[in-house]
Formats: sequence, C-alpha cells, structure tokens
Amino acid sequence: MPRILKSERLRQSKEFKAVFQQCRKLEDGHLALYVQFNGDAGIRKFGVSLSRALGKAYLRNRLKRRLREIYRVEKEKFRGGYQVILVPRRGSALRTFGELRTSFLTLATRAGLLPRMKQG
Repeated sequence: MPRILKSERLRQSKEFKAVFQQCRKLEDGHLALYVQFNGDAGIRKFGVSLSRALGKAYLRNRLKRRLREIYRVEKEKFRGGYQVILVPRRGSALRTFGELRTSFLTLATRAGLLPRMKQG
C-alpha cells in the first residue's frame, strides 16, 4: 500500500499560502480543490485545510483522516507536477466516505490531475 510521505505533504503555512496565491480553484457542494501545477513532474504535494465552522474537533479530525485516505489510495493514478489543497465545505463531515471519494475524484479529473475516463 502506498503511503503519504512527509515530502509529499504541505506542512508549513507558507507552503499553503503559495498554493492559494497561484492556483486554480474547482469546487462542488462538498469540497473545494485548489491545484497549482509545476514544471517538475516529480513534485507531488497534498494538504487539507479546514476551519472550526465544520464542527467539533472529532468531526474535523475524522474528515481529515478520510480525505487523506482517499488521496493515499488514489495518488498513484495522478500525474506528477502538482500541489493540491482540499478544503471541505459545510456539511462535508456528515457525508459518507463514498460521497467524499466521488467528489474528490470528479474534481481531480476536472483539474487535469487524473486522465479523463472514456465513455463507452
């Protein structure tokens, strides 16, 4: 099973700010995805940002764990050269794992992180 390495995480405030300043934003009812593409295909960074407005600490922590797990499982399908921040919307903590996964993969496809699936 692949895991999220420390080198693949956005950890510092300045890293998050850099992505937020120079990014493309995509969103749906559950998540907002901020993506910044780089020329270096070896760079893959991921972060989750959420506020206290999403609920109590146990709900926020569960939501972060779910989003990180979705990324961990799906990251091998992503093309390289990106930095991604996921920002859950209100009510996301009450969504099922499947709903969050579908939302994330749809946004990632729209952003160009995943190849588009062929209709057929």
